[in-house]
Amino acid sequence: YGAPGVEFMGLHEENNTVMQIHFIPDQCQLVTLLDDNSLHLWSLKQHSGASELREEHRFTLKGPPGSPPSATQITAVLPHSSRDVLYLGTESGNIFIVELPSFRVLEDRTITSEAVLQRVPEDYCNRRSCELVEALREHPKNPDQILIGYSRGLIVLWDLQNNKVTHHFLGSQQLENLYWQRDGSKFISCHYDGSYTQWPVSSDNRQPEPLENLVPYGQLASSPSSIPGFSSLLSHHLLTSCLQHPTETVGEDYQCWEQAEHSLLEYGMAALNVRVLSSSFQVLVMELNDEDAEHVVDHAEADLLQDQEGYRWKGHEKLKTRDGPVRFEAGFQPFVLVQCQPPAVVTSLALHSEWKLVAFGTSHGFGLFDHQQKRLVFVKCTLHPSDQLALEGPLSRVKSLKKSLRQSFRRIRRSRVSSRKRRGGSGNASEVQEANAKFDQDALQEMELAPVQRKIEARSAEDSFTGFVRTLYFADTFLRDSSRHCPSLWAGTNGGTVYAFCLRVPPAERRMDEPVRAEQAKEIQLMHRAPIVGILVLDGRSTPLPEPLEVAHDLSKSPDMQGSHQLLVVSEEQFKVFTLPKVSSKLKLKLTALEGCRVRKVTVANFGSCKTDDYTENDLAVLTNLGDIQIISLPFLKLQIRYPCIRKEDVSGIASCVFTKYGQGFYLISPSEFERFSLSTKWLVEPRCIVD
Repeated sequence: YGAPGVEFMGLHEENNTVMQIHFIPDQCQLVTLLDDNSLHLWSLKQHSGASELREEHRFTLKGPPGSPPSATQITAVLPHSSRDVLYLGTESGNIFIVELPSFRVLEDRTITSEAVLQRVPEDYCNRRSCELVEALREHPKNPDQILIGYSRGLIVLWDLQNNKVTHHFLGSQQLENLYWQRDGSKFISCHYDGSYTQWPVSSDNRQPEPLENLVPYGQLASSPSSIPGFSSLLSHHLLTSCLQHPTETVGEDYQCWEQAEHSLLEYGMAALNVRVLSSSFQVLVMELNDEDAEHVVDHAEADLLQDQEGYRWKGHEKLKTRDGPVRFEAGFQPFVLVQCQPPAVVTSLALHSEWKLVAFGTSHGFGLFDHQQKRLVFVKCTLHPSDQLALEGPLSRVKSLKKSLRQSFRRIRRSRVSSRKRRGGSGNASEVQEANAKFDQDALQEMELAPVQRKIEARSAEDSFTGFVRTLYFADTFLRDSSRHCPSLWAGTNGGTVYAFCLRVPPAERRMDEPVRAEQAKEIQLMHRAPIVGILVLDGRSTPLPEPLEVAHDLSKSPDMQGSHQLLVVSEEQFKVFTLPKVSSKLKLKLTALEGCRVRKVTVANFGSCKTDDYTENDLAVLTNLGDIQIISLPFLKLQIRYPCIRKEDVSGIASCVFTKYGQGFYLISPSEFERFSLSTKWLVEPRCIVD
């Protein structure tokens, strides 16, 4: 399991929330718990050449007549390794045992809270009742013992053969979960305040004391994987916290950083051994190491303003780095840190694993860093002299936006009052109030719809954030002349400008001795100045240049370097193809001005035939601000088909949408749910998998 395309789907008849899912060991079965307290047993069955999840039984735990609903409200489920029974913890503190697959309750084996409390110290029982069962865990070495955790913090080890408590552990914090160490000598209890505690399980019956109390990772504390013998599995939230606030490499400005606007941009790794992360104004380059290591994290600074006169940053200061070596656990380990100055949000990243280069962009410009020599190659400032908002920092920008909106409303309202006075008319109070209310509504609608309905027209170079770097792209192509190709870096800005730099990367034998050099070769300014959202180079076969790592591992064909190359520039409002190296316009496709479409996401997708493996084609998959997806052919930019996909009002869904390289996609329909779709007839969303 876990391989791409291996998936199975089951649908409950009830329209209830799935609260828990548990696998029955070695049975191709699982149990689901719904929020109506019903249990459902599912089995993988073969049908029409594919395996599918089928519901075998359903069951609702019922208590004795007159008992409250909490007596049988299931809070924890443990499928036993014997595959014969389920242990069901409830709000009442009782644990019921049901037989599989019949769901018959084995009443004579119920573990009552009274039986558990007989072994617990009396003063503890008086202070704290068992309350609900929060966690059930089978001993990894002894299936006749289970660990029972109650919400108030009491934990007991229960002997199933003798029906008694063998050990009890008195916690002081509300319990959330329990996890065994593999050898069964220790376990961890996780608590509501974010802390977790190690408990030893001795062979005698001595009352154990906690080995170590640990506070949450991120408050200058031990990491989860530093606890011996436990698997380190970080949740998304914990991983984000560790990477956005790397307490190992920054000093005392943690709180300031936390309050500042920050973002985490993770570039889909171009190589398995290097990852680039951007946290706020920092770029962190990490290597994969399967052993613990202690080393100094090298530090470099990229001054994007280049001491130009007339620019003054009004936002927060950069973070201070820590001197000296730092110990890192096995996994991705940072080895170099690049700090941008001014310390603004990093807006774009690109990594070329073969050339050992990383490019980064902010609202002030972009730079190129050689992470093999740990040296800054160059920086380029893209600020327009009139773009003061980009220098105010995130908090000031919010205030400026609110202020400008208020001023705009006041000007429009004054203009409306003045025009009414010139007409010599003034209605009664109710009419004026009604008119003002209608005006406010119309003004808001106009503000919301204006970007959608406006036609494609040239923007002023003095618009705010024109220097905002939206996209970065590496390509080995013909930039200076048609006889020699060379490495290059391309950057697109919010103001419709494309910069192209020729790069000289020394050969492998002299890579550490000679510096990487860069020289600006081209600059393209789109007439309508719309934001650049994508840059792509097509080879002599009009095929997008493949990822270099895929070519090195024979996962993609080598690009055609004999024929002439073409440059595709995608802005929010049009697609334009240029010839290389002259950069002369060849053809373009404008999005429909009347509908007001604007490109939000664009990627190259490979579409294969569902009838033969001999035919594939590369097209552009485009998501617009209206929520529809358009497939556009390459290199002729012909609209193939349009699908309505996401509601245009669903801003978060459109912003979260991502495409795969084979024409599938995902977007969030809630903070914890995503929708999957496919644009390809070869790769269907419907799962067609078989389990023997």
